[in-house]
Amino acid sequence: MMDRKAQLRNVAFGGAWSEQIAGNEALSLSLEALRAACDRTADEDLRDDHDLNYALGVVSRTHPKGRDLERAWGRALSLPEAPDRARELSRIVGLLETGVAARLR
Repeated sequence: MMDRKAQLRNVAFGGAWSEQIAGNEALSLSLEALRAACDRTADEDLRDDHDLNYALGVVSRTHPKGRDLERAWGRALSLPEAPDRARELSRIVGLLETGVAARLR
């Protein structure tokens, strides 16, 4: 199956909007992964999850305070109690979603 970016590359006159669609899809999928991490943190140590780190990078690059929120995410993953981790990760995901919402409209 052809990936979305490859499909959009073949669209005549695709230009910048086709790249933005692919970027927005990556952004949406990354936000989904971050949301899911809020539940996963109770059972898994997510500090070395490379896919999750990649998703965090995708979202943080589009957010004005992305670097700060990445650092906050790392601190949250190190909290010793799962409910505290989940609550803090959820708060950070909310801030990330708010910061990139205009791009996803």
